[in-house]
Amino acid sequence: LKPKRLASIGDSITEAIDAEVYGANHWASWANGYHGFWQWLFGLSNVKSHNQRITWEFGRRGRKNFMEAESGADSFDLPGQAAQAVAHQATYVPWLMGQNDICQDYEEDIPTDEKFEMNARAALTKLSTGLPSGSTIYIVGMVDVPHLYDIAKDKKALGIVDCEVLWFSTLFELFPCGTVLGPFRTDADRDSMRERIIGFNTILQGLVDEFNSRDTPHHYFYTNEVFNYDFLESEVSDLDCFHPSPDGQEKLSSITWEAGDGPNFQEW
Repeated sequence: LKPKRLASIGDSITEAIDAEVYGANHWASWANGYHGFWQWLFGLSNVKSHNQRITWEFGRRGRKNFMEAESGADSFDLPGQAAQAVAHQATYVPWLMGQNDICQDYEEDIPTDEKFEMNARAALTKLSTGLPSGSTIYIVGMVDVPHLYDIAKDKKALGIVDCEVLWFSTLFELFPCGTVLGPFRTDADRDSMRERIIGFNTILQGLVDEFNSRDTPHHYFYTNEVFNYDFLESEVSDLDCFHPSPDGQEKLSSITWEAGDGPNFQEW
């Protein structure tokens, strides 16, 4: 089934928060991004998103582009976003979710592997029972958030404030992800958070294998290439030192598109 009705599942990364200007930059989203007259006129970035690539490959006729992703969302929001994708009768659902499960103020607030799996399974069940036959669900493994810390710690927000100074506000819960960015977190602490991410990604990959084996009317893909990618400093936001910049969003789009081989739409 052609992927003409796209509905993304995700969080602030998919909303492209602080990519180019403060707030949601939907035109710069790796999944839903667009580049029309106004983006060209104001010199905004063209990230060559999945939305754009689908139009280039399959044409504009019948195209729909729904963003179910929402800043601050975590795995507990997965079933609700999946229900929205079903309501929109999406034929392509790119999914990048879980960063906020790790990025808590305190480590004890991170959900257990069992709870994370329950949330993801509930969402996949909604998609498997509600999406049109032939639809594609493409799950992207979570970003290596501790790696973003490593590459941005020497960066300056707006070229003025050291990112580590900005991150100090995690102590007052004014900036997200104290579990990774907090000033008193050690390298061992961040390695522990990386292991939790690996665990969550392993759960997602297992669910994709499971649903692929028993839900043959739909197509499920998983990639770990985003987790494995060594982001560059220029690919991290100059505004908040945390979210992907336009270059980072473009890289997310190209990595995931290539890893999914298009994501393999041409075979159906």
